Amino acid sequence: METAVWINARFLPRPVSGVERVARELITALCEKLDENGSVTTAEGRCLNFRLIAPASSNAESPWPNLRLHRQGAGGGHLWEQTSLLAATRGDWLISLCNTGPMLKRRHVLYLHDAQTFAIPQNFTWKFRLWYRLLFSVAGHMSSAILTNSQYSCDELVKRVGLNPGRITPAWLGVEHATRTPPDLGVFAKHQIADTPYLLAVSSVNPNKNFASVLRALELLGPDAPPCVIAGQKYARVFGGSGIDETRVKHVGHVSDAELYALYSRAFCLLFPSFYEGFGLPPVEAMALGCPAIVSNTSVMPEICGDAVLYCDPADPATLVSAIQRLRADPVLRRDLVSRGKERTRHFSWSASAETLLKTLSRAVASRG
Repeated sequence: METAVWINARFLPRPVSGVERVARELITALCEKLDENGSVTTAEGRCLNFRLIAPASSNAESPWPNLRLHRQGAGGGHLWEQTSLLAATRGDWLISLCNTGPMLKRRHVLYLHDAQTFAIPQNFTWKFRLWYRLLFSVAGHMSSAILTNSQYSCDELVKRVGLNPGRITPAWLGVEHATRTPPDLGVFAKHQIADTPYLLAVSSVNPNKNFASVLRALELLGPDAPPCVIAGQKYARVFGGSGIDETRVKHVGHVSDAELYALYSRAFCLLFPSFYEGFGLPPVEAMALGCPAIVSNTSVMPEICGDAVLYCDPADPATLVSAIQRLRADPVLRRDLVSRGKERTRHFSWSASAETLLKTLSRAVASRG
């Protein structure tokens, strides 16, 4: 028996940030388990046939040779998901990997990355907050299964959204993408980054990432403070102004994977004092590339990083200063963190995460006949 499984590909034309990264890497790892026609036979003997679907107006192409991209339906964005996508996949299964999908779809495996709009609503515009809260609440209950990126996120979705824990499957993300391409050392000349030790921060500039604490730490360090490089997109439309003082840091904007590899490889350490994360890829990428990390002692960070990083209190910049000073004063500690970090990253695999996705889908299909 063959079962059609559509993958919501509305994300394909967007720049690759957090959720888009997860979607692309999960699909890449999934495709390695499929035959040339995009099919796989489950342990129960059911043939799952995967295909991508995007709006008719989309100019995206499928990056995966064994996954055909179908363009169908009028409109785009959330409206397309709630109307055209719902109609086009009626009777079939759908996978949505970027937090959003048709709210009324039952044969649906939905990936919810965290509960930020419930936990820290003040960091989002009221429209964004209202829409995502509605979507998570309705789609989270209607979908046959929910995937998420950590046990912490699972607990948050149960606590804040009221979802059934029996229908949520957590699976850590992977890190293979961090070393897939050689480092592009041209990024240093391109952005005039001096050949001196620098602190690195990687993410979008939004209040939750807590760059104010980074700037305050630089002030507390005084004239001996190392330079700080921030890599990542800005999303003012969603998060509003961050108030970050860019005279104290160099913001290089969006960088390629190869450029990011280079930035990690020469950084003294990664600073990640985020208030709230569902997973947090940058610390895992840093560990994989031999860059020690200083991260928050809150939310998911202890679950993900274990004893392979130094911790700080995101509400107290003095603890960030202390961790930086400790790392600068103790080269043996820095080498030990590099070693522990590389060992820790053995637990993070996109292939394993894709296997969890496939098993979750198979169980959901079997349960609905």
